[in-house]
Amino acid sequence: MRSRIRYPIAYADWSAREYGAIARCVLTGRVHDGPAPALLAQRLQAMYAPSQVHLLNYAHHGIEMALGMFARQCPARREVIVPAYICPSVPQAVLAAGLQARYVDVGDDLNLSLEAVRLSIGPDTLAVIAPHMYGCPAPIELIEAICGEAGIFLIDDAAQVVGVRVSGRLLGTFGDVGVISFAQSKAVVTGIRGSGGVLLVNRAQWAAEAATLCATLPPATGRLGALADFLWSYVGQAYTGHSGYYIDRVLKLLNVRQRSHGGATRISNMEAAVALVQMARLELMLQKRCHIVQAYSDALQSHTDLVFPQYAEGRYLARVMLQLPPGVDLAKTRSALRDLGVETRVGYAVPISAQGHASHASVLAERLLGMPTGSSWTKSDVASICAALQQVIVCS
Repeated sequence: MRSRIRYPIAYADWSAREYGAIARCVLTGRVHDGPAPALLAQRLQAMYAPSQVHLLNYAHHGIEMALGMFARQCPARREVIVPAYICPSVPQAVLAAGLQARYVDVGDDLNLSLEAVRLSIGPDTLAVIAPHMYGCPAPIELIEAICGEAGIFLIDDAAQVVGVRVSGRLLGTFGDVGVISFAQSKAVVTGIRGSGGVLLVNRAQWAAEAATLCATLPPATGRLGALADFLWSYVGQAYTGHSGYYIDRVLKLLNVRQRSHGGATRISNMEAAVALVQMARLELMLQKRCHIVQAYSDALQSHTDLVFPQYAEGRYLARVMLQLPPGVDLAKTRSALRDLGVETRVGYAVPISAQGHASHASVLAERLLGMPTGSSWTKSDVASICAALQQVIVCS
């Protein structure tokens, strides 16, 4: 018999203050419209100045907008360099902008390989999208220099991290534009499916056009349904299990369509209010995650067959992704860990079209296991999780 999950995946670090902000918005009828977006924009503008801050419902819509601006300036260039190991929303944004993604390989830290970027730049290259995978800083200064020398544009994709600096500069402020996401499992979390994102305009040449585009965005709609889905399927998953997935399957079989959140809109007042609470707690949340990351590194010292490819002392990571030894079956490992009370997840899949050009990314993706990271856990909790993983690997 399977045990009740003791170590679930944490998709958000929320306190009573986040729930209080939601309750106030609901009780006052200010779910979609209200003062919070303007206050959040002011807070972020002060933090990211001189970059220009624009709030919207998805970070990937910011990528689409930026690519559209770049393409209008250089219409003959249609190719965008992206890492082969990447959230699917990024290449989807490239496609939505009417452009073509060129996948390049990644290094051991899951970030863009500098050599692969250099070799991939050609006369059709419009831009590079450089994510900081799971919050692990990419070599963004060197990528910025490469793009500058080649005369191509750069999107600093800081979707998964807020408030982390490299050489004194905040991630997201390199290159022409940057983006931040407020979706689940990020540094700041407000919900799912259109719960919020930021477009950072880092160079003055794009300021007027970006401001015009963002000013025309319609208001948010349908956010209470998305919140209910987030609370049931993600925050409460330790108790509700995978029922949210099965409910969605049943609704599709009954031809019941859920409200679409695909189009670009402004951020809702409710989710901006949650983001303001998260921003007030940001330093503490980053510190807690750094402690969990360090606890994993310490516990893995006695498990030398497990690799923690993104670890560095004091580094914030949005997720703890471990690399399993060669030959260990990922699906069987996850199932066995679930039986022991440890919930896990997988990373991103490398697109089939990219696999031939990104052998290292393909190998890494097949062996990466996402571990749980509860904000209140102790070193003992993490040690127990790593011991369970080692037990499963030995028995496999």
